[in-house]
Amino acid sequence: MLLAQRFAQVFGVIYLLIGILGFIPVPPILVPVDIVFVIGPLNGLLLGLFPVNWLHSITHVAIGVAGLASYRSPARARSYALAIGVLYAVLAVVGLLLPNFFGLLPLGGLDITLHALTAILAFGAYFASPGVTARRTATS
Repeated sequence: MLLAQRFAQVFGVIYLLIGILGFIPVPPILVPVDIVFVIGPLNGLLLGLFPVNWLHSITHVAIGVAGLASYRSPARARSYALAIGVLYAVLAVVGLLLPNFFGLLPLGGLDITLHALTAILAFGAYFASPGVTARRTATS
């Protein structure tokens, strides 16, 4: 199993669970706080640390499902790792510039650090996993 496949599998499970936890409005899972200028229900700090809302949680569920759907195929897992690396690098930068992303997603606070670390791990998994053509050449 390639590192990208393991990344997609583990990251998929973690983010699916994080997404589900975002819909449980019970402290200490989701600590209710008024996140300024964020639209919608279920605003708060996930595990008392990470700002989330309902759209953020739906996004986490979708990213987790995509990871679990792609981990069995080396090419898809590698593509997933690259896409997650790019997405989370962009989210880290956007979180610095627009912490509430036009009222749709809270991206500030510890989310910036989490997104940057996730991007580094995703890029590491992508670049550490050989491409499909490289594997065919090596086994031929």
